[in-house]
Amino acid sequence: MKRSKHLSGWSRAAWRWMGVAVVLLWGSGVVLFLSPVDALMDMSAWQHSLRHAAWVVHGVWVWCLCVLCGRGVWPHLRVIWQRRDALAAWWWGVVNLVVLSLVAAAGLLLLYGPGAVHDTVSAAHSWLGLAWPVLLLAHVWRRYLPSSP
Repeated sequence: MKRSKHLSGWSRAAWRWMGVAVVLLWGSGVVLFLSPVDALMDMSAWQHSLRHAAWVVHGVWVWCLCVLCGRGVWPHLRVIWQRRDALAAWWWGVVNLVVLSLVAAAGLLLLYGPGAVHDTVSAAHSWLGLAWPVLLLAHVWRRYLPSSP
């Protein structure tokens, strides 16, 4: 395996694609949250088209996020798991892994679960998904600070 430039298991390209995926998932998720399926009959044609486009974007970029996580998160965990020198960032990473797993499980329940739990799971998926970028930034905040000489 080629050594990563950042000693974290992530390359710059993986960071960029992860950023694109998070922005597109977040944006399409907000559109889906603001236009629930209950209101489909009352929507105009352009609102229906926007919701459909958001649904397609969300589905495609969830697949891309799964590929990115499979490619980036596991090597990152292998490299970082034993290094606990930045304990706060380590714990934020654990929180991120748990929240992302809950969002994924809720998404699977929304697609394949019983209809009786749809409303509860939808709210949990939406709120966790809205919060995840903030948690992700809490995990990597030091990366964006200028390094001291």
